[in-house]
Amino acid sequence: MNKMATSIDPQVFEHTARLFDEKRRVLPSEVLEGFARQVVLRVADTVAARAPANRAQIGPERVSAFCDLLLQPDQHRSALAFITARRDEGATIEEVYLGYIGAAARLLGERWEDDRLTPLQVTIGAGALYALMRALRGSRIVNPPLNARRAALFASVPGEQHGVGVTVAADMFREAGWDIDLQLGLDQPRLLDHVTRTRPRVIGLSLSTGERLPELVQAVLSMRLVLPEAIIGVARGGDLAAEDIQRIADVDLIFGDAPSAITMLERWVRDGPAADVPG
Repeated sequence: MNKMATSIDPQVFEHTARLFDEKRRVLPSEVLEGFARQVVLRVADTVAARAPANRAQIGPERVSAFCDLLLQPDQHRSALAFITARRDEGATIEEVYLGYIGAAARLLGERWEDDRLTPLQVTIGAGALYALMRALRGSRIVNPPLNARRAALFASVPGEQHGVGVTVAADMFREAGWDIDLQLGLDQPRLLDHVTRTRPRVIGLSLSTGERLPELVQAVLSMRLVLPEAIIGVARGGDLAAEDIQRIADVDLIFGDAPSAITMLERWVRDGPAADVPG
């Protein structure tokens, strides 16, 4: 098996890049700017906290060149090709994730603060970085080993007014032997704080209306940045179709009812991601 196959999942990369292109098409500019700011700030913070000892070997000119590639029209493919070349040269996963992706996020933020880049440019660059981060989810530095405990966080999407469905689902999961942490009515900061503190392996979000799709996108993005190894599913309600969610939200599973959700999640906990990835 070649080293790229063990570290970067090209299918996840292409899927995430497509999701981002669709986000740019349908979401308001302020939502997209919030997306970019989260990616830039959180990834840069990760670098500051976990900088590899040999990061000095990665010259600033290479980081700058990588950052420039993120702003090109075909930025997704250019970024992937750059990282592939660095891996072929012998760069470790730690160097890729922290030394290149993280350093480029910090540089994007600096250029944004200095008005050398527009919000749109930073958003485009952040989208490419996020796709690379998601494609690295098989890496041990990004995705540490998970235990087989049948536990999950269930929460309503911030702004949702209805919690009956997710409460009923939580009760059914408990009857099936799951330990469910049910959180209703949390806003984005409090939900993210709870995820950061409790670090759940499985997260189930309840969405009853398409009007809250931007909030779902924001919540999932925040969770991915602090907990990339989590399995994230969405229970849809009302007249929402699975396709409505899949085309912009970076989720692993979409649930129709509680019994099928139990079956899907138990398969993921047992076997890991297989054929259930939206694509």
